[in-house]
Amino acid sequence: MSPASIFTRLTLILVLFFSFTSAGCSYLPWMGEDDEDDLAFEEDFPFEDERTVDRGRRGEGAGSDEDDFFAEDSGFSDMDAGEDGFIEGDPEGFASAGQRTDRNELKGDVESLQSQQEALISKVRELEEILSTLEPKINAVSERLEGSVSSVTDSSDFLVPEVEDLKAQMARLNEEITQIKMQRAQASVRKKRMRRVPAKTPPEYNEALNAYRSRDYDESILLFQNLALSNPPNKLRDNIDFWIGANYVALEMYDDAILQFETVLNKYPRGNKAHDSRYMLGLTYSKKGETSRAVEVLEGALKKNPPSEVRGKILAQLNQIQ
Repeated sequence: MSPASIFTRLTLILVLFFSFTSAGCSYLPWMGEDDEDDLAFEEDFPFEDERTVDRGRRGEGAGSDEDDFFAEDSGFSDMDAGEDGFIEGDPEGFASAGQRTDRNELKGDVESLQSQQEALISKVRELEEILSTLEPKINAVSERLEGSVSSVTDSSDFLVPEVEDLKAQMARLNEEITQIKMQRAQASVRKKRMRRVPAKTPPEYNEALNAYRSRDYDESILLFQNLALSNPPNKLRDNIDFWIGANYVALEMYDDAILQFETVLNKYPRGNKAHDSRYMLGLTYSKKGETSRAVEVLEGALKKNPPSEVRGKILAQLNQIQ
C-alpha cells in the first residue's frame, strides 16, 4: 500500500472519530455541561416516587382519616374498575397512565442512545487499534521516503559536474561536426568547379599535331617525345604515343609503329585511342606484308565494338586485304 493511501485512510478515521464523539454524545441528556437541563427534565416529567411523596404530604394535612393512601373511600365504592386497571371516572388515574407511557418511551430512547453510544465506543476502539497498527508502518514508510529522497539528492549533486562536462563535450563535438560539414561542402564545390573547367591542351601538343598534318614527321616525332618527357596531362599520354606511332607508319618504320600501338593498348586499354590503335596496328601489319596477322588483328578489333567511324575504316581495310 502506498504512503498516500495510508495517510488518506488515517485522515478519514480521525474525522469519523471526532464527528461521532462530538455529534453523537450531544444528544444524550446526561452528557450536558449543566445540571439544570437534568432538573428541567425531571420537573417536566415527575416520577412515581415524587408523586407518592406529594400525596403523602397532602394526606398528612387532611386528617387522620386519610393517613392510609390506599384506604377505601366512600366516594369510590360505587365505581367499578375498568379493563385497563384504572378506575372509571377518575381523571387522576387517566393522567398517571399517560405519564407512564411517556416514561416508557423515554426509557426506550435512553436505551437506544446507550446502545448507540456503546457501538460508537466500540467503533472508536477499533479505529484506535487500527491506528496503533498503522502508525509504525507509516513511520517506516516515511523513513524510507526520506532515505530515498536524500539518496536521490546526493546522487544528483554528485552527477551535476559530470552532466555539465558531458554537455561541454557535446557542444565541442557539434562544433567540430559543423566545421567538418562546411569543409566537405567547400571541397565538393571545388571538385565540381574543377570538373566543369576543362583542362587546357598544352600548346606543344597542338604544335606537334600540326607538324604531323603538315607531313613534317620528324619534327612531329621530336615535339611529341619532348612533350612526353615534360609530364603532360594524363588524358594526353595515350594520344602522344599514338601519334608517334602514326608518324612511324608515315615514315615506313613499321616495327617502331607496331611497338607504339601495342604500348597504347597495353598501358591504356580503355583510353580514347584504343580502337584507333587496333586499326592502325592491323594496317601496319598489312603494310609490312603480314596479311594473316593483319586480318586477325582487324577482326579482333571489330569484336571490341568500335565506334562507327573506326568500324568503317576496319571493314574497308579488310576488304582491301582480302
